[in-house]
Amino acid sequence: MPDIVHPFRFLGKDKPKDEIYWDGLAECYHRGLVKNVGVCNYGPTLTAKCQDALGKRGVPLASNQVTYSLLGKHNGGQETVDKCTELGIKVLACYPFAMGLLTGKYSEEFLTSPDRDSQSSLTHSKKTALERNDLMMYANGDGITVPKGGISPLLVTMSSIAEKRNKSISQVGLNYIVSKDVIPIPGCRSVSQIEDNIGAMGWRLTGDEISLLDEAADKLGFGFDGAGFKRTGEKFVGYGVERFRLD
Repeated sequence: MPDIVHPFRFLGKDKPKDEIYWDGLAECYHRGLVKNVGVCNYGPTLTAKCQDALGKRGVPLASNQVTYSLLGKHNGGQETVDKCTELGIKVLACYPFAMGLLTGKYSEEFLTSPDRDSQSSLTHSKKTALERNDLMMYANGDGITVPKGGISPLLVTMSSIAEKRNKSISQVGLNYIVSKDVIPIPGCRSVSQIEDNIGAMGWRLTGDEISLLDEAADKLGFGFDGAGFKRTGEKFVGYGVERFRLD
């Protein structure tokens, strides 16, 4: 990941060690300690610099793991995917469901559905109270940080496509990522969730469907930045929290 650990930044002593890390990765590659070299949380600029530095040592940059989903295209997410595609670097997408938001399980409509019990494996989680509160805010809106209605307009579009495709909302969300030539890293805690994830494979959304999803996501006017202490643009580094952005 980027060298975001700068304990003396407030003193003006901010000297990244990226090139030292890249030299170390190249050395590991040439010694046969690793078969591929990948990075995470690199934006377009740092990705290009890293590929150039590794290339001079005869090492290909295989992948870049970033937060990416229908709710994770902001803060440089989409620009990073575009740059990686241009450079031939595979993108691995963490938080593909935005911590469950893109499954619909936190929407008011789902919570009051008579079928809720049949999908209990999706609703019973180990998330903290703080995480659940943040997720409910994203899902339904609080009128302050997130507009009233939250991500409901996007879920309506996803649900419409899912119904026509005979797929689940989750499968539409995953297939969107795959259709962007990105490899999602979905989590699962049950056999039914594994089966649901597998159902996102073997088919592709059409260009029109992708456009509808992009439009619905962009119209929300906000993106997913994490819940509780799990943030997409921050990292706890021992002495405090460092914030970063894909640039």
